[in-house]
Amino acid sequence: MPTVPPKAGPRRRAASFDDAKLVEACLGGDSEAWDEVVGRFGRLVYSIPRRYGLSDADADDVFQTAFAILYERLGQLRDRSRLSAWLIRTTHRECYRVGKRSGRYVDLDRVIQNVSEPSDDLLETWETRHLVRQALRQLGGRCEGLLTALFLAPGQPRYDTIAEQLGMKVGSIGPTRARCFEKLEKILLELGLSADPDEESSAREYHDPS
Repeated sequence: MPTVPPKAGPRRRAASFDDAKLVEACLGGDSEAWDEVVGRFGRLVYSIPRRYGLSDADADDVFQTAFAILYERLGQLRDRSRLSAWLIRTTHRECYRVGKRSGRYVDLDRVIQNVSEPSDDLLETWETRHLVRQALRQLGGRCEGLLTALFLAPGQPRYDTIAEQLGMKVGSIGPTRARCFEKLEKILLELGLSADPDEESSAREYHDPS
């Protein structure tokens, strides 16, 4: 069973599966489907222990254990269409277990006040970030690169730097961004999340510092 996301490469068949179909394929012994599960949700899972202040080593421990638990319980999932929510809750609980076991996180009980469930706000935020990342991944190509550089990369974006990185003219960034947002909005709507393609501030709400 893989414990790290697979390296990027040509689009794989399982990348087009929804969550429920991924689970079904995994239960059928499809290793490519499991690779897709780890690749699709790996960033989300790893960001949670980092959000709670766990070290790299402890975050790795949480990451591996969360996916091990998922692998063992795939056949018991009641809602196979929302793997993100299940993984968020499982990872949240595993963060507390690993943190308490280490004894290094004196503020853990303040940071994680409800061991069973993350707060509704955190759950919604993490699910939203995951859906945006998933939508960008489906978008692919120059649009994925441009929107990631503009709204998800750390620091303040510089158009001249982005243009050089992507091989674009500075003057084409604005019109291209608008077209990419239109495509992104359609994907987000299909995934069950609405977004305003005309408002840069809306996109920045989805910023994921992990």
